[in-house]
Amino acid sequence: MTELHIPITKAGNRKLSVDTAELPEEMYKLALEEGLKVLLNAKMSKITVKGLEGDALEAARNSAFEVAEKNLEAVKAGKVRKGRSAATAADGSKISGPVMTEARRLAKEVVKNEIRAAGMKISHVAASDITKAANELIKLDPSYIETAKANLESRAAKPSGLDISSLIHESPKLVERAAKAKAERTLSATQAGKVTKRKPAAAAANA
Repeated sequence: MTELHIPITKAGNRKLSVDTAELPEEMYKLALEEGLKVLLNAKMSKITVKGLEGDALEAARNSAFEVAEKNLEAVKAGKVRKGRSAATAADGSKISGPVMTEARRLAKEVVKNEIRAAGMKISHVAASDITKAANELIKLDPSYIETAKANLESRAAKPSGLDISSLIHESPKLVERAAKAKAERTLSATQAGKVTKRKPAAAAANA
């Protein structure tokens, strides 16, 4: 008998105990296949097949398969670490800021949808809690990082083509309002820094 404690993400990572001896053989096989799928497809963040054709595509696929073979050897040798930082890729390399920002945006949408589905209002939930849940979701599901990378690559390959300067202009009213607010903050800070000197008792009496 092997008892596993599986964290349930949307339940605040509460762990559900699973006795593998109670699983039908077909379900045990399915669970094993899904777990191995994640482990064997790790460490491939630097390999891309998008937009490739012919020999280049075949070479990329061969590279991916070679990594998968190494991953399998690591699994057999018990050298796979459990879990990883939300800001670290499967191969241990750091995830760039833009990629993490995009991945977090995607994960937050999922979290918000779940909040709505639970009958709660987004405005009633602390932003920090939403971010925390999104980070956990990214950590448990590497596909958010891969999707984020694909999104950024797609945007870079397809610029909007818009001439922003011809469509968007600064509002004089908003510029004036911002300048006024800045001036008021500066004045308040200056006044707060001033200390009113107390007159000597004699001088106060003669005043």
